[in-house]
Amino acid sequence: MYYTNFFLSRELTDKLCEGFAKIEINGKCNFINNNGDILSDKWFDCCDGFNEGFARVGVNNECNFIDKNGNILSKQWFDWCRNFHQGIAEVEVDGKWNYIDKSGELLSERWFNYCGDFNEGFVNVEVDGKWNFLDKDGKFLSEQWLDDCDGFREGVARIAINNRCNFIDKDGKFLSEQWFDKCFHFHEDFAPVLLNDKWNFIDKDGNMLSKLWFDGCSNFHEGFVVVCIGDKYGFINKDGKLLKNQWFDRCYDFCNGFAKAILDDITYTIDKNGNLHSI
Repeated sequence: MYYTNFFLSRELTDKLCEGFAKIEINGKCNFINNNGDILSDKWFDCCDGFNEGFARVGVNNECNFIDKNGNILSKQWFDWCRNFHQGIAEVEVDGKWNYIDKSGELLSERWFNYCGDFNEGFVNVEVDGKWNFLDKDGKFLSEQWLDDCDGFREGVARIAINNRCNFIDKDGKFLSEQWFDKCFHFHEDFAPVLLNDKWNFIDKDGNMLSKLWFDGCSNFHEGFVVVCIGDKYGFINKDGKLLKNQWFDRCYDFCNGFAKAILDDITYTIDKNGNLHSI
């Protein structure tokens, strides 16, 4: 028989998480509040601390959640479950994954081979080697399943189909009619893209930055990006214009308003107006 009220020690008080501390007696665990009241009539084989109003509990190698009123969240018990994050938790049964919300409802009728954390309102999920994005209403973003995808960043996500790369927005639209050999994440509103061994940049409207394609490039820093054609380097701004129409033997990214540039074996600093300063 278990006692239904405890004197709360200083040690337990220090371990309170969202108003409850875990306790263990005879190999079983439960929760106690700051009044010394036991949360549940049922004792568990294992339990975690509360997170977003729920705690994970385990019985006979199955997992579920308990709320602060002592109610078990789901009628279904799971092989594994992860803590709630932004109102959603991942659950696993027989090697397949899904999500559960705080009402105890599964997010999707479909179970997935892989699912990750929600990011910007979507999570990338995989079924039989194909990928899509799922929102918190359980709806798939794209009608077309993808060969690969990344999580959303700055409102878009990288995707791949048939070894070609593009971006998708939160309306499920592909960013560009042109597909690329490689795409990289957006930084300062532009993303580097590679096509036929040449580099350019795409903005979030799907427009290419420059009519020129480059042999190499960096990322944007302070409104400029270093590009090269052959063995010549220059700075391109966000309008696609070459700074002062000047090419160098080598140049480096802007930092604190200045960049280093080398011309005819002489090293200069250059400002954002294109003025060269001797070092």
